[in-house]
Amino acid sequence: MECRLKRLFSKEKEPYTLIGKGFALSDTGKRHLHEIRFMDKYRSGHLFVFATTQVGKTRLVEWMAEQDIKKGKNVVIIDPKVDWALFSKIYQSCLQSGREEDLMLLSPIFPQYSIKINPLSHFYMPEEPISHIMAGVPTDDEFFYNVALDATTFIVRCTLMLKRFKKDYSPLRFEDIASKASYKGITELKESILGLDDPEQPKLKVLGEQILESPQDYFSKVTNTLRTTLTQMTIGSISTIIGSAEKNEFIDRIERGKGVVLYVQTGSMLTKKTADILGKVVVSMIQSVSGRFYASGLKFKHPLCLYIDEMSNCVYRGIEDAFNKGGSSGLCITGLTQSMADIITEIGEDRARKLFDNTNTKIFGRMNDIGSAKIVTDFGGVMNRHASMFNSDGNIVAREVEESVIKLEEPIRLKQREIYYFGFEGQFVGKIAPVESSEIMVKPPKIIKGFDEEVGS
Repeated sequence: MECRLKRLFSKEKEPYTLIGKGFALSDTGKRHLHEIRFMDKYRSGHLFVFATTQVGKTRLVEWMAEQDIKKGKNVVIIDPKVDWALFSKIYQSCLQSGREEDLMLLSPIFPQYSIKINPLSHFYMPEEPISHIMAGVPTDDEFFYNVALDATTFIVRCTLMLKRFKKDYSPLRFEDIASKASYKGITELKESILGLDDPEQPKLKVLGEQILESPQDYFSKVTNTLRTTLTQMTIGSISTIIGSAEKNEFIDRIERGKGVVLYVQTGSMLTKKTADILGKVVVSMIQSVSGRFYASGLKFKHPLCLYIDEMSNCVYRGIEDAFNKGGSSGLCITGLTQSMADIITEIGEDRARKLFDNTNTKIFGRMNDIGSAKIVTDFGGVMNRHASMFNSDGNIVAREVEESVIKLEEPIRLKQREIYYFGFEGQFVGKIAPVESSEIMVKPPKIIKGFDEEVGS
């Protein structure tokens, strides 16, 4: 394993991330076996991985992230399943690279071992914390979403204005916003800013009046939904690590050019809604710091490789900007999902299409339905071949016919780790490199009372 990794990082070669081995799609006879290399210079063009469950998506994350860590890149992994084999390999990779001080665990499941970060503490424009809050708000109804955005904008801007006049330099927190997400809270804020000598005060006063004049039943639904989103971040174990935190060491290290390996356990099988909100807020926070670097004409000192497993749980309105602009600052996104339909369901077809169109490299594993398989077939394109057939006179003639390079049934028949790769490097059919188990296994705390480990193992 170590020899193989050393070859990858040799200075004599242009750096790349090894995916596996395979054959070019044009090599129909499968005569020339190639390494499937994802060149590092193309990583900022992002990667999407589509495959059904249990075929090796998480192991691909493990293999790619191990290479990234040993190259000195910054890595963020959003793990909704709480995969301890993956975390153990990340921990081992950090130890082997002398980067144990870079490793951070963000986990509402085990808050006693988690770092504490405040996603709202770092911003240049008030729109940034507003975006983080709105990332967790449902996007189904356009009018509903816009009213929630108005309410959030009013609360955040008024709170920041009051902090300035009180010379309160404490950071903005989710708790500050949650306490005002009601008719009473918005009314109190509107009255609190009256008379303040600030150029924004008249506009905010008008905005507050417009919000309060909304139909009572609709306003109630909007504020209840907004408050529910904020409540998820300010109650329970997630409040300990996110809602009431003052600082944000993760963003501090990024902005100072330090190394960081952030592992985020969301635990979607334990608490679906809270897990999804946490994932969305973390991605929004990373998008924001990427935007600040980009607006400053800067790049991250170390490329930031963001891995989002079960990506449909972490998409929100505006994430498409991370894909079409984030690469300029050194943000390299790898999104993994079971099908395009999952993401379309969450943010709609137009926004989902923007994500796909702004992703230059795509990997397809096994598909379970014809609709998804056809997408792979379309990517493979067509080829011309000569076919023999009978004409109307009963004679055999040769004609050139078009046929799909990838037949419709082939993506459905792929086995574990078998993939189709489409990127600037070429189009390949092959297999993901085998991933060795970690020599170090992190033992998680047992959260099942009365569990007999010998019987249950």
